[in-house]
Amino acid sequence: MDEKTLQDILTFNYGIESPSLEFLREGGGHTYVVTGKNKYLLKVIGSAFSDTARQSVSIMRYLERNGFPVPKMILTKSGDAIFETESDGEKKLIVLMEFIDGEEPELETCPVEVGALVGRFHQLMENYPAELVSHGKEFFIDRYLGFLRKKNYPRIAEYEELGERLWDKVKNLPQGNCHGDLHRGNLLQNKDGKIYIVDFDTACKAPLMFDVMVMCDMTDYFNLKQEDVKLTEDVYRKFLSGYSEYHKLSREEIISFPYWVAIRHFQLQATILEIYGVDCIDEGFIDGQFYWLNKWQEAMDEFCK
Repeated sequence: MDEKTLQDILTFNYGIESPSLEFLREGGGHTYVVTGKNKYLLKVIGSAFSDTARQSVSIMRYLERNGFPVPKMILTKSGDAIFETESDGEKKLIVLMEFIDGEEPELETCPVEVGALVGRFHQLMENYPAELVSHGKEFFIDRYLGFLRKKNYPRIAEYEELGERLWDKVKNLPQGNCHGDLHRGNLLQNKDGKIYIVDFDTACKAPLMFDVMVMCDMTDYFNLKQEDVKLTEDVYRKFLSGYSEYHKLSREEIISFPYWVAIRHFQLQATILEIYGVDCIDEGFIDGQFYWLNKWQEAMDEFCK
């Protein structure tokens, strides 16, 4: 969709006079920074991601109504949070929200505050009125094993055994409505210190500890270092002190943290392969990941005390 068309949509449907657009990124659509009287974030989303976009907007509207810090949705003149149009024979969704001028916070400096924010998010999402897709063993473990079988990976039996053992540790944990990709890059802290959660495209029903782990895991994905393990322990402990103000976790959930770190490697690898194809990694890379997982298992006991 060309810039002039987008400017016309913003003027006639949102009442933004003489808007200027700056392309920001591509991924599931095109994202722009819009400057008018105020600054906005504009997303142009194709039909392949329309369901995901609708869900994300619905969650953001729900959280906004409950006073939770998310970017404010900018409605059309007719009061809609999504404007639908068509370009080159394909339906497009236009989503406009306030631009948060902020940066990813350093979690080491504010783990209690972020813990409270995530705890409040999970508390609010207990009453979210729509049903989210449920993720279990197939999503977290079996997808990656399926890709390894396609690649005829010779040590698949070892991965299978590890996957079964990890899932056995978490399979009975309670599920809840999760963000689904709650890494630190999906936090924005403005100049006043206020922290926002953004990007709800992968929201799902899953064990809440998955969100908690993704936020608190300070380890390097490729190189496991003891100092990162210790940092993760420290951040996790402080995070929980803030989180527990809004949402309680059982002991079984709390001690499951290290298992979720390992499961995350299965889940994230599968997602990468879905996006880039099975040939984007080779046997040496897979071996390296298995070496990381074996080293991580040696560190697990510290978290399970």
